[in-house]
Amino acid sequence: MGLMRIGDRIVGDGRSPLMIAEEGQANQGDMAVAKNMTRIASDAGADGIEFQFFLADDMYVRADPGHAIYKSRELSASQIREIIAYAKECGLLCQIAGLSPAIIELCADAGADVFCVNATDLNNPQIIDAVAATGRPFWLATLMGTIEEIDWAVDYALGRCRSDIGLLHGQHVMSSDNTRGVPPELLQLDCIELFKRRYGLVTGFVDHTATQFVPALAVAKGAAMITKHLAPDADWRGPDWVVCLDPEEWKAAREMLRYAFLANGASKEISQMEFKDRSVHRRSIHTRTALPAGHALVAADLVALRPGKGGLDPKGIHDLLGARLKNALPEQHQIQSSDLVQN
Repeated sequence: MGLMRIGDRIVGDGRSPLMIAEEGQANQGDMAVAKNMTRIASDAGADGIEFQFFLADDMYVRADPGHAIYKSRELSASQIREIIAYAKECGLLCQIAGLSPAIIELCADAGADVFCVNATDLNNPQIIDAVAATGRPFWLATLMGTIEEIDWAVDYALGRCRSDIGLLHGQHVMSSDNTRGVPPELLQLDCIELFKRRYGLVTGFVDHTATQFVPALAVAKGAAMITKHLAPDADWRGPDWVVCLDPEEWKAAREMLRYAFLANGASKEISQMEFKDRSVHRRSIHTRTALPAGHALVAADLVALRPGKGGLDPKGIHDLLGARLKNALPEQHQIQSSDLVQN
């Protein structure tokens, strides 16, 4: 279903999936918190970190209460540049969910590796245009979107981009008085494969559950990238805290994801580790009782017993019927081809 280059990484079918720590707006406009979250993400083993950057005037009419909230969380251009540089210093890919066209241009100039068209802007050509104009890879987050809206967004983006595009499946229920994140019946993880088939694009997953294991489930379903909210500690109560994992939980989720990726595959070749068990547990053809020389074998003479190593494969037991013995054989003798009269 294609590959996607993000920074120095390539993601897609068969490649190791990325797990991105979603800082979102945990910093609430505090530069020190943003840098601390970056350090925590790096220590937790994240491949990258996602920030939401914005200008309130580009998001809300000034009379809306949301304008004042987002205005209080704005970071300056120099602060945004410093955060992106610090993420790279920490060895992290920097993913930006830019909610303002001017911010998207700024972040591209500052060295952001990849962008995410936030689910709130799936139907917003101004944001898609701004992201496409950067020439950087980007994700279209499909949360809250209908299949018709996703069809439109993919078609629109493909007609304008100069880079790789991927899709992010997921659900967004944080405004629904939900205190436990997305319930399992709404996850619809088979949409990951659906999107890959329908659009031919690399597909990831935005995990808005309160669990550690759902990222691994998504990878088992074929997700190439996971974003998962990260909290600075277990007692933190900030934006989207209900779906955040503390650093130790996040590390555990990362290990589960890695396990799930390694467990994927469709090869049925016998592994080297299996060969030893095979030799111990498989059976071979033995005599059921003592038999005289010249005896013509019948079904009642033969039984499949362990060990199997060094003997004849039981699947050929019926082929031995009627064969004559060169010599007398004892009970439970492992039959060899050399025991039989060759015609």
